[in-house]
Amino acid sequence: MIILFLASFITNLFWFLGVIFADISYLIVSALILVILLLPFTLKNYNEFDKFFKTRKGKVIEDERQTYIKEQAGYMTYGITLTLAIYSLIAILTLRNQYPEYQIIVYPLIIFIILSFIIYGISSIYYKRKY
Repeated sequence: MIILFLASFITNLFWFLGVIFADISYLIVSALILVILLLPFTLKNYNEFDKFFKTRKGKVIEDERQTYIKEQAGYMTYGITLTLAIYSLIAILTLRNQYPEYQIIVYPLIIFIILSFIIYGISSIYYKRKY
């Protein structure tokens, strides 16, 4: 119950900070500071958090089947997102003479695609060695 209260409090705090600052950069900085402050506590109590979110009042709410479904949905989402990013990149590059104002979008898309492939490659190597 305490964890749910803290999560609600943190969410409301971010809404309040967003209203006060009215600037997304201050909100991002405050969120990063909060994450850095909460990270040691979270890592220390990871097993308790994992157990809390997988059970409710002693009943198991997440099993292997649900984990498998989430993994499959994650793979599908990753594939669709990466495909859309690649198609958008190709469309913008193809139409760069007609719409030069969209040329600035190409660079973040290229970085996103490259980082996605790197993260996917590293995680697949890690999990192949782990299992």
